Amino acid sequence: MPALIALFLKAVGFSLVPLGWSLLRGLGFTAIAYVGVSQLMNQAKDFVFNRLSMVPGEWLQIMGLLQIDVYINIVFSAYIARAVLWGMNSAGGKTGFRWGK
Repeated sequence: MPALIALFLKAVGFSLVPLGWSLLRGLGFTAIAYVGVSQLMNQAKDFVFNRLSMVPGEWLQIMGLLQIDVYINIVFSAYIARAVLWGMNSAGGKTGFRWGK
């Protein structure tokens, strides 16, 4: 019986190590992709808001009433989420490098 338990634990150990490494690689890719995409979108958002500051005051008041700034933040957040998830499959693994296409 102890030999059977030892064999089972060894089999579990052999299967968990590759799973752990692939999990860490997947998490690393996700973190790098998210940070890179987030940085790019933050720069684009800063560019848009800097351009909006050049708009005449009356237009800024109307845009404030329409909450254009909230809309821009929602759109950029959706693009960040979509770009990160675009390179992932349903299991959370990397499906390929789609960033360069």
